[in-house]
Amino acid sequence: MKKFDTEVHLSREMGLMDATLIGVGAMIGAGIFVLIGIAAGVAGPALIVTFLLNGLVALLTAFSYAELGSCYHDAGGGYLWVKEGLPKWNGFISGWMSWFAHAVACSLYALGFGAYLGHVLTQIGITLPQWGFLSPVKLIATCMALLFGYINFRGAAETGKVGNFVTTAKIIILIIFIGFGLQIIFSKTGWQGSFEPFMPNGWSGVFKAMGLTFIAFQGFEVIAQSSEEIINPKKNIPRAIFLSLLIVIPIYLLVAFTALGSVNSGTMTPWDYLGSHKETALVEVASTFFYGGG
Repeated sequence: MKKFDTEVHLSREMGLMDATLIGVGAMIGAGIFVLIGIAAGVAGPALIVTFLLNGLVALLTAFSYAELGSCYHDAGGGYLWVKEGLPKWNGFISGWMSWFAHAVACSLYALGFGAYLGHVLTQIGITLPQWGFLSPVKLIATCMALLFGYINFRGAAETGKVGNFVTTAKIIILIIFIGFGLQIIFSKTGWQGSFEPFMPNGWSGVFKAMGLTFIAFQGFEVIAQSSEEIINPKKNIPRAIFLSLLIVIPIYLLVAFTALGSVNSGTMTPWDYLGSHKETALVEVASTFFYGGG
């Protein structure tokens, strides 16, 4: 096999906050925005337990990533660890599996954004046309995938700026959602009734919802994959991994509590209402904050 003497090394320019934002940005995405309605329909109010258990599982995985990430400081993350610890063909398989998993996740995020934006445009009276075999949702998703592909092509500087902006925007949107929702919940008498019965589908519903939503806790591994660009990786990689989870898990729990407790579901139970709206459930809940509904 031909070997090359030249090696490419990345510059270490990301501090603790930059690395943490990478993890938070990778986790907060379509997993919470798109899947929460479907998961609520499956688990009921026990969706809160679903997110709590998934968070604990993610924390256990994070210990492994933090330990290995502090030992290996080159780019690659899981691929590098498998390559170093197992026969070489395992590294090849690990790398391609990681690539495929990220491609599927990107597709989910793009389609989730397409569903949300398409729904919002419909609400304000704008109808996008069918373009060939592409529905409006798929058309928006395709455009977003091309846009972010171009941004990544431009280089790390542009990607980092856009990534930090998008991550900050997502956090602000969810905090605003939580703030309005909690105000509505605690202004109602008997709000506890929105969470009864707590487990309408038993533990089986919780476990099914865990499988549906665990992708929302995936993303902190990107921190380890970027280890060659992180300043003082031995300390900052473990810190960034756990900080990102400590930011994301409470946000998810509060979003679940708020969505279930604040929605005006009419004659339906809150979880059935959320489940009926599937991927646009959070938009529907948010619309009731300003326009009423049910």
